Amino acid sequence: MSYGKEHGRETINRRDFLKAGAAGVFLGAACSGPEKAPAGVIVPSGRLGRTGMNASILGMGGGSALSMIKDDQEAVALLELARQKGVNYFDSGDSYGGGKSEKRMGEALEPHRSSVYFATKYDVDNDYDKLMKKFEQSLEHFRTDYIDVVQMHGLSSLDDVEKMFESGALETLVKLREQGSARYLGVTSHLHPPALAEAMRRFDFDVVLMGANASKVPFTFEFEVKGDGSFEDVSLPVALEKKVGIYAFKITGQRRLIATGNEAGKASGSELIRYGLSLPAHGIILGMHTREHVESAASLAASFTPMTDREMRELNNRLAPSANAAVLDYLRPDYVDNGGYRAHLA
Repeated sequence: MSYGKEHGRETINRRDFLKAGAAGVFLGAACSGPEKAPAGVIVPSGRLGRTGMNASILGMGGGSALSMIKDDQEAVALLELARQKGVNYFDSGDSYGGGKSEKRMGEALEPHRSSVYFATKYDVDNDYDKLMKKFEQSLEHFRTDYIDVVQMHGLSSLDDVEKMFESGALETLVKLREQGSARYLGVTSHLHPPALAEAMRRFDFDVVLMGANASKVPFTFEFEVKGDGSFEDVSLPVALEKKVGIYAFKITGQRRLIATGNEAGKASGSELIRYGLSLPAHGIILGMHTREHVESAASLAASFTPMTDREMRELNNRLAPSANAAVLDYLRPDYVDNGGYRAHLA
């Protein structure tokens, strides 16, 4: 197995994009690639860290938000819409929806494989045989013979860092890269900045996903909070020093930071997106499950102006107390996440 030609002929300097802040200036560059880009592309792309990928600054997540769409063809249509808007980085996981997430991406994007990037994730405790079986399933789901980014997923403690070495999981990913079945290696964490920083110190990953958000309080699906600092302060400096390709995800605190009406101590989805795009990272991964989500997020990514340091710190201070309260509130045993009004942008 081997991967195809490099996707982008040109890359955009992301800082130039941030200074300009105008969508039209970058439409041509964002369209670069071996396949003619679709009409209406608006999301800019640039070189992702030290990789050769010309990746969009807005990536589409394949987790809980995509799973909210019950109809497969509706999900496929939404993925195609994101591609038409210039999104070319699609991030999934081998277990998302029991494999349905990868399958939907494969069906939607197979005709455009030369101009999109597939990323997926595997647990750190997989041994060689288990991970190889899952990887082969991912190839089948994505309808491809290579995957652009394979990732050690969800580091939640320093023990997980040890586990990815001891289990053989990381070694297996290295072998897949050597074979050409995987192009780049990544690592992710929702809630434990020290573990993510330690993983990057001990291994030269190409891509990292960190659960940064404007409250600077790490969230996870169980809404736990560990007193171990923020990804911004602990993990991001290590990633920048090592020139890793950085995406922020969970930028809405698993949807708990999104305000409805005049809710105090929360923020609009657009503010949270703008904050994520203002971080010194390549971009953000968002979960989206409606056309309006894709269209509005793509427009924001194309036209936003970065927050000043002062604006970012003010938002940190405004949201941090609410984030901690939300964590406690959503740990209640009677809480049920029904995918309601806060389901915009996971």
